[in-house]
Amino acid sequence: MNLLIRKMNEEDIEAVTALEAASFTTPWSKDAFTSSLKDSNYRFYVAYDGDIHIGTVGFTLTKPEADISNVCVSTSYRRQGIAYKLLAYGMEDTSKEGITDFTLEVREGNKSAIGLYEKLGFESAGIRKNFYSNPVENALIMWKK
Repeated sequence: MNLLIRKMNEEDIEAVTALEAASFTTPWSKDAFTSSLKDSNYRFYVAYDGDIHIGTVGFTLTKPEADISNVCVSTSYRRQGIAYKLLAYGMEDTSKEGITDFTLEVREGNKSAIGLYEKLGFESAGIRKNFYSNPVENALIMWKK
């Protein structure tokens, strides 16, 4: 694998929205990504294997905190450490901008993602009842301080 992780730009939007549509029941639209890329409070990072887009992660900055969203890795690349590397890269990059604390929500039943976040130092901080739709599921709130 020839892994490259970098900040997302407008040329990535087609690939990112295609991966989101294949991965999530409520994916972000092209317009949502386009407007977020123009907003100074958002950071998105992409992972490529050569010229193949294989992952994305997003951060919403509210200094000194950032909320992590849009963690997505292509099915054929899962369980290879891509999400870990994307998250670590984004957390390191945003920490250069004064971000010290990170939060995220994850489906309560997504044990593999919860394990990944725990490896990165996140701890459970509560539950958001019925946070997700399609299917309805609680969200586990996790923090890293």
